[in-house]
Amino acid sequence: MDVGAVGEEVAAGFLRRRGARIVARNVVVPEGELDLLAVIDGVRVAVEVRSRRGEDPLEAFDDRKLDRVRRSAARVNPPCRRVDLITVAFGEEGVEIRWLPDM
Repeated sequence: MDVGAVGEEVAAGFLRRRGARIVARNVVVPEGELDLLAVIDGVRVAVEVRSRRGEDPLEAFDDRKLDRVRRSAARVNPPCRRVDLITVAFGEEGVEIRWLPDM
């Protein structure tokens, strides 16, 4: 199982069930890659997805990575007005999803 790809699919489904529209995936700009671009409540949002098996995905995200995502989100056309983080943890008990909007 490609944990990253599956995590992105889980995150996209999670957002769609909450009324978001996914407009692009894996968008590459000079500063890096944006996992998902979505429109949530009329706002264009860059969504970073962190997925891990057996550990907390939030541990793999720090201020340096947040800064890279913000710079990348500013480069897409039209630019994103906000950055959200979704973590997807695959564990023995199932899948745990956390949504941290407006990082």
